[in-house]
Amino acid sequence: MLLGLIVAWEIMRSKAFSEGFTDGVVPQFFGQYFPKRYDIVPGQIREGDGWVRNQRYAEDYVDVQDLGYKADFCRVVEKEDHPETRMVACALAGQEGLDPYLYRTDSARAGMKFSRDDYFNADGYARILKMVPAPNDAWEARVVKYGVSRFKQTNEVTDNSPPAPIAELLYFFEGIMVWYRMFDDLLDYGENTQISLAGDMKIDEEPRRLKTKGLGFNKGEGAQNQFIKIGENAALEFNTKVQLRELRAISVWVYFEEFTQNARIFDFGNGAGKDNVLLGIEGKGNDPGAFGRLNAAPPASAKVCNTRKTAEVTPQDFLKSTDANVDEWECPEAPDIDSAYPEDEIGPGEDKKANLLFEIWDTQQRKMRIRVLNCVPLRKWVHIALTTRDKVAFRPTWDVYVDGAKVFSEEDGHMALNSYTTKNYLGRSNWEGVTSQYQDADERFKGSMFDFRLYRSPMSADKVKKTVAWGKFRLAETT
Repeated sequence: MLLGLIVAWEIMRSKAFSEGFTDGVVPQFFGQYFPKRYDIVPGQIREGDGWVRNQRYAEDYVDVQDLGYKADFCRVVEKEDHPETRMVACALAGQEGLDPYLYRTDSARAGMKFSRDDYFNADGYARILKMVPAPNDAWEARVVKYGVSRFKQTNEVTDNSPPAPIAELLYFFEGIMVWYRMFDDLLDYGENTQISLAGDMKIDEEPRRLKTKGLGFNKGEGAQNQFIKIGENAALEFNTKVQLRELRAISVWVYFEEFTQNARIFDFGNGAGKDNVLLGIEGKGNDPGAFGRLNAAPPASAKVCNTRKTAEVTPQDFLKSTDANVDEWECPEAPDIDSAYPEDEIGPGEDKKANLLFEIWDTQQRKMRIRVLNCVPLRKWVHIALTTRDKVAFRPTWDVYVDGAKVFSEEDGHMALNSYTTKNYLGRSNWEGVTSQYQDADERFKGSMFDFRLYRSPMSADKVKKTVAWGKFRLAETT
């Protein structure tokens, strides 16, 4: 029947063109004979014969039959509880009641590859796929083209002009090593790692959602002792696919419900003070206004010193307000002071904030400690990115971004020297249980995370800003 329809279409198309039909006329004519199906429609979950719609993948009306308008409905289906049967099938226009699975791709079992980042275009079914395995991962948008009676599985091509959302994702995939979006699943989109959840952690897996609250850690009644262990193999180790020596950038959205003692966003290592690469906060945060406008430039009208004669002061205090000329009360020029933080982050206020800590250890020696004051808010989503400026192997400059703005730079920094680590945690410290006379033991992170990424290449300022915008669009307020 399909062949007959194709022959009829070729005849009618030639006639239509010879008689000068426009694009607006042809679809109206053929719509009488090739109407959209009404038994297979968007949003449907169960179709029949055991087939179910996988709503995590794209579905759309496309023009498989080259009718001049989009009337063929294509979607991803599989037998219930049998993901190996997953395939793309199109219910063709004008075939109401006929088998809606004849026009299809191969199944996953037969080698068809799928990706959550998929779409349909004029040529076929496309999705972002890893084309080169770790440690030199490369990603492309690959298209399985439409054929006469089914998709042309042997004729898969690269889409060099993908739609804007896919092009942006491909930009994010450049140099990616680990990518947990924590949106509606807990998959590594970098395809290099797996995780183990502790403490009955869950994420809302409802497909087709527009907003997320990320993944909660130790939040709410009964939620405790929750963290994630991550690794590239069954033993959850880093070694080959994820090499910390190659780590050049980190990006994450984080929400602190509470500032627990030295809470870690992540801590990768072999124990306390052993090959660690870690990101977290210092202590339990700072009192409101603890740093005030310490790093802010004074207003133009402000004076750095007081030129009025005052009561007797100590030499130490005196030197703070003069240039040490005891015969003159002269105010030196106020030096220029660059603000390290945006205005809304440095002003004295009621909101409690914490210092951000990023550390790299070599065996049992701390090689680098970046401490950014008062930049992590309480009960508010914040995006944190740390990136080297280039691929210098040993002493790179590290830049710290908060909500897309660069707030700190550490020149002549360090890189991790050991890539084999066995205790790799999100939301937990390797110092948990370690106490001293000066400090309490580190505590579990209490809050939420979203869009956690590790890169083997530096992030540009543009990529950081676009990452922030991508996250803001998807984040819902967390309570």
